[in-house]
Amino acid sequence: MKKKILLVCAILLASVIAVVAAACGNSTPTQSVLFNSASEVWGKDDGKETLTYDVLRGETQIGTFTMTGECVIGSIVTIGGESVENASGTYFTTSLSVSEVIDGKVVSTTMETQSLLDTGFKVQRSYRKTATVSGGETEVTEIIGRYTDDNYNYSYKVDGEEVKTGDVSHSAFASAAYADNDFIYQVARLLAGTSGLSVNVPYYNYDENGDLSTVTMENVSAAVTATNAEIKGMRGDFADRTGRVWLGTQLSVSLTRDFPGSGASFSCHVVTSYTENEQNVTLPYALPGIIKEGDVTYALTSETRA
Repeated sequence: MKKKILLVCAILLASVIAVVAAACGNSTPTQSVLFNSASEVWGKDDGKETLTYDVLRGETQIGTFTMTGECVIGSIVTIGGESVENASGTYFTTSLSVSEVIDGKVVSTTMETQSLLDTGFKVQRSYRKTATVSGGETEVTEIIGRYTDDNYNYSYKVDGEEVKTGDVSHSAFASAAYADNDFIYQVARLLAGTSGLSVNVPYYNYDENGDLSTVTMENVSAAVTATNAEIKGMRGDFADRTGRVWLGTQLSVSLTRDFPGSGASFSCHVVTSYTENEQNVTLPYALPGIIKEGDVTYALTSETRA
């Protein structure tokens, strides 16, 4: 039954590509990459994919990071504590937990996100909850986002109280593809086989007190800096080992995430194959192996399907 459902999901994604192409003459390069690559990762393979990472600042591990992706058809998914019924498309989640000493205080941060995309890979809803504990005090912030054909509507809460709402206009997906910061690493892996493509994302601007001040829709560009490059530094199941060399694409992505929020550029080393015993093995889909934001590194430790 699961295989039949996932096959239907892949067919739906393919159908959307055809509809967009027919309506617009030709889909844009970005859309083509997103649609085709998304169906390969989450439409044709069984189960929910879970990627786990060690989070390091310099050489010191400060936490862990997990992100999941799955194809859903007529399912119930959770967005910010609210159940969305009859959801069809792609459902992403992330979970970050880090702790380190800053200015003599132990600061612990957890961040959880959920994102729902339709069968055309257009984001519909997103949610981010961040809890920071410092000096015995806890602050919880939430960003709830909803997308229409031409607007991103957001609500910003601090400790459960809504303190800011707003609307940010964006172009139609048919003319300018858009995504959300909360699954930007998944977008990066989809763009690994291309060069010079870009998407639009909501950009969160914070004031000097760390409070959300404004939200703007900005362009995120992804440039390929190296292909068939050796990728080192992964851990766990992907740790450097004698006789096996991991290979892939190195990407530079501007104007997106900033650990653990949003704002700065990052690089993503996407694993596409490995060599072992003088043989080259191509992975069935690209994996974000190493993600770097300043002096913070996310190192892939495992990938599972369940």
